[in-house]
Amino acid sequence: MTTVYVADTGVFVRCGGPDSEKYRTLRHAVTGANTSLLIPRRAYEELGGDDLRAYSLNPAGWQAGIEQGWIVVADELDYTSSVVSGVMDDARRFVANETDRDEDRVEKADMALVGLAAELLNIGKVSEVVLSPPTNLPEKRRKRCLQNMDFEIGSSTDT
Repeated sequence: MTTVYVADTGVFVRCGGPDSEKYRTLRHAVTGANTSLLIPRRAYEELGGDDLRAYSLNPAGWQAGIEQGWIVVADELDYTSSVVSGVMDDARRFVANETDRDEDRVEKADMALVGLAAELLNIGKVSEVVLSPPTNLPEKRRKRCLQNMDFEIGSSTDT
């Protein structure tokens, strides 16, 4: 069984920089398990991407994690895949309905999290995905979006 751990922007915001105990705990847990955290390309861009000045969070933490190899930025999603687009559309509709917002105003990085999980499972690259919880998409709904596509999914709220 191949498991991948997918993290959203909120993980890095909550953990802070390399001097934070939460950050050190996360790094130790990931490297101690001999694995890495995969972040969607949109989450990477939300953190500031290649422009370290774009985000108010001290970028040293997540950038250092990328350089050290325990944080990996995923390739761009295949938005032409009906599985990826279906899961993301379902999640976006749910968030829009729950928050009484127009679907176009729903945070795209959160939808990329479930889109990435669906893509990895669909292409058979992994057999299990563990997601960190995005702010706007509750765990119950994330699981339902993916299960509608016949995927089983785990989740983690630990950071």
